[in-house]
Amino acid sequence: MNSSLVGNQSGRPFCLLAISYLETINFCLLEVVIIVFLMVLIISGNIIVIFVFHCAPLLNHHTTSYFIQTMAYADLLVGVSCLVPSLSLLHYPIVLSESLVCQIFGYVVSVLKSVSMASLACISIDRYIAITKPLTYNTLVTPWRLRICILIIWLYSCLVFLPSFHWGKPGYHGDVFQWCANSWNTDPYFTLFIVVMLYAPAAFTVCFTYFNIFRICQQHTKEINERRVRFSSQDGEAGEAQPCPDKRYAMVLFRITSVFYILWLPYIIYFLLESSNVYSNRVASFLTTWLAISNSFCNCVIYSLSNSVFQKGLKRLSGAICASCARQRVAKDSSTSRSKRSSNGCHV
Repeated sequence: MNSSLVGNQSGRPFCLLAISYLETINFCLLEVVIIVFLMVLIISGNIIVIFVFHCAPLLNHHTTSYFIQTMAYADLLVGVSCLVPSLSLLHYPIVLSESLVCQIFGYVVSVLKSVSMASLACISIDRYIAITKPLTYNTLVTPWRLRICILIIWLYSCLVFLPSFHWGKPGYHGDVFQWCANSWNTDPYFTLFIVVMLYAPAAFTVCFTYFNIFRICQQHTKEINERRVRFSSQDGEAGEAQPCPDKRYAMVLFRITSVFYILWLPYIIYFLLESSNVYSNRVASFLTTWLAISNSFCNCVIYSLSNSVFQKGLKRLSGAICASCARQRVAKDSSTSRSKRSSNGCHV
């Protein structure tokens, strides 16, 4: 029987946050509010991102749009998967055993976030190639190669976390389940395996590529401004400093990457500390986990606020929705007026 549904021996529900328990409510109120709130934000935000990409063809001109859309779909699935712990906390009956449910939930969310992490690393590589090899970029980065790369990202993410079912807990995504919190322990060797195979390579790739991207952009900006000043002085006109156009787009992607690692850093640190038996706390486990999961909503917010083409696509989508609503309202009003005229004619 699902132990989280039954609760502990005192009859109280299993709650990671003690302040969430109220005598008049027989479920974990604060946990449910946090998870449902994040779930609504993540699902709605990423659905908007996906629709905007389909409504704004200019966004698809960038090869990075393949990876951005992959992240959006992965983040959307994260939001959908959050329905599992929220239903468990609300004491909805679960057909499968609690141990299997929490293992599957932890595995699925770990895979989806691995896809986001690997996609961010691939985006940084793509921008690095675009800046360092601009003449051969279109021949090196082709649509079918990008699709193969995305397929490899999904397969690799599925495989790297597959040993978690027998080796140890991949993270703290399932700790809302009592079995996951009490019986599913982390293994230091599995933690080291995840760090070596995923966290460290992705972080190193992002740091290396963006450091060189900004260094090269700074050098290009300096050269362009020197040439502009030289030619403008010959023509007698004052030259203005012009930033590197690639740097603007790189800054958008760099913000997304930075927020990703900022939100995931507490989770990774706690993951390492708990695996090493240095520190373990259920409240810290819950907060760091769902802080990391909140990144699935932050991606679409940063992209919508930073990318001008995305903003135009969002306005186009909202305009189309408003126009559709207006047409439906006009059609409804016209049908209502016709029905009134016909009814008045019958009474004459």
